[in-house]
Amino acid sequence: MQLRSAIQSSLLVLLAAFSSVSWSADRWVIQFKESSERGQVDVRQFTVESRKNELRATLSELSRIHKRTFQLVRPFGERGAVVTSPDSTDAEQTRLRLLSDPMVESVELDRRIQLRAQSPLIGLLNALDLSRRSRSWFHQDVNAQPASINTGAMWANFHGTAPTVVAVLDTGVLPSHPMLQGHLLSGYDFVADPLIGADGQSSGGSDRDSDPTDPGDGVGPADLLADPVCGGLSQSSWHGTFVSALLAGNPAPSEGVFSVNWNAVVLPVRVLGKCGGFSSDLADGIRWAAGLSVPGVPNNPFPAKVINLSLGAEGACVPSIEGAAISAARQAGSLVVVAAGNDGSTVDSPANCPGAFGVAAIDQEGLKANYSNFGPSIQLSAPGGDAAFPIWSASNTGFAGPLTNTYNTKIGTSFSSPMVAGAASLYWSLNPSASVATVENLLKTTARPFLSLGGSPTCTGDTLGTECNCTRALCGAGMLDVANLINTQAAGGLTNLFSNSGNVIPPGETRTFSSSGTLNSSGQEVSSVSFDVINVLKSSPDTPNPILSVNGLDVDVTALAGVSGFDLRAQAANGRTAIASVIVANQGATSPTLLASLLSPLINGASAGVGVPSSAVGDAVVDDSSSGSTGGGSGGSGGGGALNLLGLLACLFLVHCFKKNNYK
Repeated sequence: MQLRSAIQSSLLVLLAAFSSVSWSADRWVIQFKESSERGQVDVRQFTVESRKNELRATLSELSRIHKRTFQLVRPFGERGAVVTSPDSTDAEQTRLRLLSDPMVESVELDRRIQLRAQSPLIGLLNALDLSRRSRSWFHQDVNAQPASINTGAMWANFHGTAPTVVAVLDTGVLPSHPMLQGHLLSGYDFVADPLIGADGQSSGGSDRDSDPTDPGDGVGPADLLADPVCGGLSQSSWHGTFVSALLAGNPAPSEGVFSVNWNAVVLPVRVLGKCGGFSSDLADGIRWAAGLSVPGVPNNPFPAKVINLSLGAEGACVPSIEGAAISAARQAGSLVVVAAGNDGSTVDSPANCPGAFGVAAIDQEGLKANYSNFGPSIQLSAPGGDAAFPIWSASNTGFAGPLTNTYNTKIGTSFSSPMVAGAASLYWSLNPSASVATVENLLKTTARPFLSLGGSPTCTGDTLGTECNCTRALCGAGMLDVANLINTQAAGGLTNLFSNSGNVIPPGETRTFSSSGTLNSSGQEVSSVSFDVINVLKSSPDTPNPILSVNGLDVDVTALAGVSGFDLRAQAANGRTAIASVIVANQGATSPTLLASLLSPLINGASAGVGVPSSAVGDAVVDDSSSGSTGGGSGGSGGGGALNLLGLLACLFLVHCFKKNNYK
């Protein structure tokens, strides 16, 4: 015991010493007033290097006047800079001194942002459901699952049409995961700090790159020493992959895992790494995702209609950083959907920024989840899961770097947000010319009213960290209902096009795509649909196009060697056209095995499932709402933590505690 105490004391001393050396610098975002010497010249006409030189000269003048050292990290916006001040001892005093300078418009700390997810101890009833049907509880019939987003009802007639671009600003993605293949655009990595980025692609904290691949954000002892913001040792979250697959991944029927819009395409924008990220990187990522220019970064050729932020920082919105970026993105035509936060209290930034579409979390019963933040700035609520019924999506077994692709559970407002973003992308696929205000309004007016469950309190400003019956004043307009949203466009007909195996075909193999449920403009189900392929990508002009074999409302598509991708189009007479973007590639390895399922909760408290994969496919998994209707969690989980074998056995013993009659 004495030896252990001595080691712990030494580590604490070393941590304090190392932290004071490595992280003594304050980091600021300074906006400068327009120079009278420059007049009305557009600063965007200047090269990045000329802007850097100008900013260095300005910072040198600030350093001389205020007797502080201000070093340039990078330009920010049109007249701003991200700077560090290594010798600052009083952050607020420094900020006030800078604000008094006639050259300075605003000064804000470049604060750290974090993920908005937690790992439940174990999604017990989910994990023990050998059919895996209960994993898709939030897609099922609203009569059995009160918090369902009602996608199961929508899928009877619609699976999305022309792909909508959705940007996911997160930890990056794992392109090899089967759920993401065929759904990823070439995004960007805005994480420049080498400690946070941890991908070996940054130098001196100044460089960004075009590779948004997630290298892992697991935290080890060295990371704790290097960055005091790190809260403790942790396994890599693979959060960006989880969110992207939940929003727009290929369906994985044998795993019981489905996305909201599997015809959408994801623009991955990496803004988080080890222990979070910086708000200045987030702001630049928002602007870039919306198609706006960012100094030193190539323009985004695929502006996103929807931008998902499953992240945040405690406190009010900073108008000059994330607030300005969200306003600019909205003006450019992008809806910015933001997770409310998981403190069980007031809404975090940037969900509380003007123009953001803040989303709170409800649990499987339809109550506000105990962890979910809430308040007047919330626009809508959607499922975030609880300990018994968490959210399932794509993941990886790697502790630090990626190893084997798999499926896993998490809970949090991080996953309520992409459900709303996916719904918005579905609507935009039917009505591409709709404005941001129109889509926002329809998301709210088509929402289902909140429930009022006896025995549970009504949410007020005092019901912090508890389940409660939501109100429109604190949880938004209602509960997300995707079927109601899509039905606002049903008068023009709905053309279905989907594959239960996803939009990835290995070379030389065949996949079946179905247009079953397609409606014409009169609302009648059609008996025939025409199919063709367009935009075929080939290795040479002589390569044959994919072969189509039509059987009524189904088409078998065979992808020949030499074809790397194409768009499959379905057209109904007097109806809409549906397009599925298909990639021809071998699917990445996945490991839905019993071993991976059992090991995962022992490492980070998130179960990856138990049992042999089900043979059920498609709506048979989603629409069978009988599973999971007799049990659930009576309260959301407040956090993660490792689960040892004894704990796992205890959880198995406590399965009877999750019966309906034990609900609050």
